[in-house]
Amino acid sequence: MELLATLSLGDDARARVADLPYGKQRLVEIAIALGLKPRVLLLDEPAAGVPSEETEKILGTLEKLPPEIAILIIEHDMDLVFRFARRITVLVQGEVLVEGTPEEIAKDQRVHQVYLGEQHHG
Repeated sequence: MELLATLSLGDDARARVADLPYGKQRLVEIAIALGLKPRVLLLDEPAAGVPSEETEKILGTLEKLPPEIAILIIEHDMDLVFRFARRITVLVQGEVLVEGTPEEIAKDQRVHQVYLGEQHHG
């Protein structure tokens, strides 16, 4: 119950998961994983398919997780990536293009060319 409360799911503890909104179902999945007391939490596109008004609940929950839990997020939403990441690995067709801090990635011309379609002139 304490874990559910920390994820703002306390009021839904007696509800069937199938009856909850999709965003809360994703939070239940995270709660189940956290119940195992992981050192690493792997999230594959945690907000995918979740209505935008529910996305913030998921992201806010992730921000409140204890710092001793490493979170590995596979994500295409760059706003979400830059909001959370301390280190970013950019893959292109399964190959590592570049790794670095968010600041390094934001400045990297290869990332801009591949993901933003910008051509570097000069």
